[in-house]
Amino acid sequence: MLFHNIRILNEDGNETGADEVGELAIQGNHAFSYYWKNKNATEDTLKDGWLYTGDLAKKDREGYYYIVGRKKEMIITGGENVYPLEIEHWLCAHPSIREAAVVGMPDEKWGEVVTAFIVLEEGAVLGEQEAKMHCRQKLGGYKIPKVIKTIGQMPKTHVGKIDKKQLKEVALAASDKPVS
Repeated sequence: MLFHNIRILNEDGNETGADEVGELAIQGNHAFSYYWKNKNATEDTLKDGWLYTGDLAKKDREGYYYIVGRKKEMIITGGENVYPLEIEHWLCAHPSIREAAVVGMPDEKWGEVVTAFIVLEEGAVLGEQEAKMHCRQKLGGYKIPKVIKTIGQMPKTHVGKIDKKQLKEVALAASDKPVS
């Protein structure tokens, strides 16, 4: 007996192929029924008996699932989809970086540019160019942050998650012009 069903769907609502990224949709008794007093949010999330999670995922040829990010956080730069989670994980693989957050910032030329905020380990020193060189070891050119800002601590929400909305506001306030 199955307790749930899982599908990964593209923008057209069709299932993706192996290693293709799409939105994770689930179906089962454990899924919620509706948003309290928010019919529009319920209609956006529940479609044809499926709960659209907002998570971007892929399934490999062996049937393993991988979460690659959140749909609302995906960055589109020069027509390419960039998933912040991949860049954040790679940045945090550097021994000098304690925390990383990646956001898309508006840009006239590219639509959005990849922008990273990092918190260094205590006593560590790491320049922006060195951090970019670290990114070049594993990431494609369009994924390398155009800007990497070192900050003392990440802003957090009341539940302890990194507040990316606040990071974007700080970056926008600091710059009145596009990055490129």
